Order: sequence, then structure tokens, then C-alpha cells
Amino acid sequence: PPPAASPAPGGPGRPATTVGELARAGALTLRAGGSGTAAPGAPVAVLTDADVLAGHAPSGVLPEAPAEGPGEEPVLLAAGDVVVPVLGGGSVTRVVDPATAGAALGRNVHLLRPDPAALDPWFLAGFLRATANNRQASSYASTATRLDVRRLQLPRLPLAEQQRYGERFRALAEFEEALREAGRLGEQLVQGMYDGLADGTVAP
Repeated sequence: PPPAASPAPGGPGRPATTVGELARAGALTLRAGGSGTAAPGAPVAVLTDADVLAGHAPSGVLPEAPAEGPGEEPVLLAAGDVVVPVLGGGSVTRVVDPATAGAALGRNVHLLRPDPAALDPWFLAGFLRATANNRQASSYASTATRLDVRRLQLPRLPLAEQQRYGERFRALAEFEEALREAGRLGEQLVQGMYDGLADGTVAP
């Protein structure tokens, strides 16, 4: 079952800050993805916005640098980074794990690299994912919704309190991944039954 939550300390009205303010204060580094090239013969995986939304491993590949002239340096992910897609209007964040570290940051994804002495990455990712937070930081056009990452908010809390929240958010992320895996297995089971009935290996 999902982890039980305790009442929030302070609740509404607690002091808040924004990602932009935290970046200016040096508590985190903010980078945008979508550029960069790989050295010839040395492919580099890319974490795309679709990968983040679906919870998948990096599926893209950086283009190779031209044979003549310098290549363009990509933004490479490190464990503990928080990545946020900026298109689509969904409330999705992801904390980069060691398996994803080293991949390049894809187009329409922003990277937030917290200073571990100031910010817990799971606390950061969890609060940035809140629906109301995304709504107030988004701009709406006739064809697309775009998130202004700098306007996303989170409460000002001591690191120890952040880590308490971070543990809860991390447990929720693990529960969400378990639900995704159960869904994938369920789809395979259902398709297998369709195939078995159709080809005669399963009796009606």
C-alpha cells in the first residue's frame, strides 16, 4: 500500500520560495536540455521528455559531432539531479538514479541539481510535482501548455525536515513504479490470452 502521510507542519501559509530564487542563491543549478553532440564512435544516450513522463530508461541518442570543428557540449545527468518536462501540462518530476546518470538531458526537459547541503532531491522533486504548483507556474496557449520551472514553489524548511518529506516522496515514487510494472505485466497477460485464444493454444 502507499505510505501513510502525517499532518503537514505549519500547513498553508508556511514561508515559500521559488526555483528561480534558489538558483540565484546557489542552492541549486538550473539547466535546460536539448543541445550537445557526441564524439564520433562514442554514442551518448539521451533522456527525453517522453522517457520522463513514462518512467522509462533513456531512449534517445545524441547526434555525432561534425568531423571538422568542435562539438557542442551536452548537459549530462548526475545521480540526485531532478528532471522536469516543461511541455504538456503534466505534473511529473524524476530523481535521476545511478543507472540513468551519464545520459544527456533531452529537449524540453530542465535539470535541477540541488546542493546536498541545502536541498534534499526527493523533497524538491515531490513538491515540484504538486498539481497546484504546476498550474500556477504554467502558461497556457491554444496549442500547448508550457511550464516555467523558475516559478515553481516549495516551502522553506530545514534540511532535516526536508529529508522527512523526501523519504515519503521517495516511497511514493517506488509505489508508483510498482504500479507501472504491474500494469505492464497485466497488459502482457491480457495480450497473451488474446493470442492464445486466437491461435488455439488456449481453450475457450
